[in-house]
Amino acid sequence: MSELKSGTAAPTSPADPPPPPSRRAWLGLAVILLAAFMELLDVTVVTVASPEIQTSFHAGYAEVQWMLAGYQLTFAAGLVAGGRLGDIFGCRRVFVWGVLAFAAASLLCGTATGSTQIVVYRLLQGLAAALMFPQVQAIIHVTFTGKHRAAAFGALGGVTGLAGIAGPLVGGALVDLDLFGSGWRMIFLINVPIGVLAAVGATLLVTERRSPQRPGLDPVGTLLGTAAVALVTFPLIQGRDAGWSWWIWTMLALAVPVLGLFLLHQRSLERRGGSPVVDLALFRGGSFGTGLVVQFMSFAGISAFFLVLAVELQAGYEWSALRTGLAFLPIALGTGLASGIAIPLMPRFGKRLVQAGAAVMALGMVALMATLDAYPTDLSFWRLAPAGLVVGLGLGLIVTTVNDVVLAEAVGPSAGSAAGVKAMVGQSGNAVGVAVLGALFFGLLSGNAQAQAQHEVPRLDAGLRQLSVSAHDARELERSLVDCFTAQARTDDRGAPVPRCVALDEQARRTGDPAVPRLVHASLRTAREQHFSDSMRTSLRYEVVVYGLVFLLVFLLPLRRIKAGSGR
Repeated sequence: MSELKSGTAAPTSPADPPPPPSRRAWLGLAVILLAAFMELLDVTVVTVASPEIQTSFHAGYAEVQWMLAGYQLTFAAGLVAGGRLGDIFGCRRVFVWGVLAFAAASLLCGTATGSTQIVVYRLLQGLAAALMFPQVQAIIHVTFTGKHRAAAFGALGGVTGLAGIAGPLVGGALVDLDLFGSGWRMIFLINVPIGVLAAVGATLLVTERRSPQRPGLDPVGTLLGTAAVALVTFPLIQGRDAGWSWWIWTMLALAVPVLGLFLLHQRSLERRGGSPVVDLALFRGGSFGTGLVVQFMSFAGISAFFLVLAVELQAGYEWSALRTGLAFLPIALGTGLASGIAIPLMPRFGKRLVQAGAAVMALGMVALMATLDAYPTDLSFWRLAPAGLVVGLGLGLIVTTVNDVVLAEAVGPSAGSAAGVKAMVGQSGNAVGVAVLGALFFGLLSGNAQAQAQHEVPRLDAGLRQLSVSAHDARELERSLVDCFTAQARTDDRGAPVPRCVALDEQARRTGDPAVPRLVHASLRTAREQHFSDSMRTSLRYEVVVYGLVFLLVFLLPLRRIKAGSGR
């Protein structure tokens, strides 16, 4: 895509190999990969740190969901527009804008003083990532050719995998280290110097290139598409807090006509010769539409699972952020192993690898359910590791192959639009999945609390009898424990004292026997761990259903051999 200088250039034979990239080009690649690593790391880092952020701000579970889903929603909404801005204004320029905007939004997140603020700043972070990330692939595509391009995209794949592995560990370590008394804030503040370094490095080392064809933007289509996803995501996240009021169901119902308006607008713009955000020609015949459903469903289970697992371990079992990060290691290991296996097998097996991944993911979720059932109050890293490894193997098979399967028919001038739509649909799936599974998991925590507390009463009664507590005091303590546990489970704010639990503690101390408060606290801990374990096991049925549907949907795709590296 380089421009010809005036004058006559010596003809080159088509057989001549392209010149190797310069040292400057490779240094520029290192710079943009640093920024990509920062952006990809931010998703998993926040997942592990979210319980700490919740406690710090006395926030509810809805805000925890929005910290992740909101970022993914705006990221999805801006991806296609971000790619087109790169075509219009130049990849390097828009990359620098995106990196600096991401650093600024990270600074705002790191200095936020309330949960509402950090949710808004996370929305801004998602928009900045949507400006930055499409330029990474575009810069690689126009800077490198042949085997060098394959090596550059391989490096991007390695960075993606490394971010998945390092994210939970980095997040947990930064929270536990509490550098300069910053606590969780350092997971955002560390992006500021990295972003500035990447912006300066890109300005000095990356050659600016613009596309000779500059499609227009489609702001109306972007807004309608975002509104359709938001009308599903918002009520699912807020529904529990709003008591599933009439306006929640109204918003969900409105998603259908808004989606219809989006499709009508896209068709009208296409007829007028405009540049719709979605190239509708991709859906005329072929299997691209079915592939997008597979993409959406595949991603609807990933981020959601990571979020509820992080909350399960930290809020339910009181694991530290670092210990939680270590618990994600078997998943990351399995993902890396499966990715290495899947790449050479893609040309031979194609879509069957996606089906295999879905089946293994579902098997891993069943294994995790069995682990939680066997060790509800005695969970450990080593007991979680086998199920985590299986989940990681399934995840690696899916994320490595689903892109090629979805984009198999998107070639020629439609390839760029298809890649943008695919990425947008994948991120939308992440956002909706967080909303759905979060609503299920957090709803179970609040809805079944009283029954779980009643289940713990006989064990508490037996312990109080051994301590020779009077029958009257025992009944009062048992009643207070049920009230405390129920109120605690229905309070989203993990950091705030619960009055009924304060009263229970005082009541236990008034018995005069120091063993009684210890027994009561042990009963509360056992009830909490059992309650989180039961809620998690029930919620994981969602994951089994999702990946069962993915397995079945893949049958609707044509069985073709995928060329290695297609769609990348």
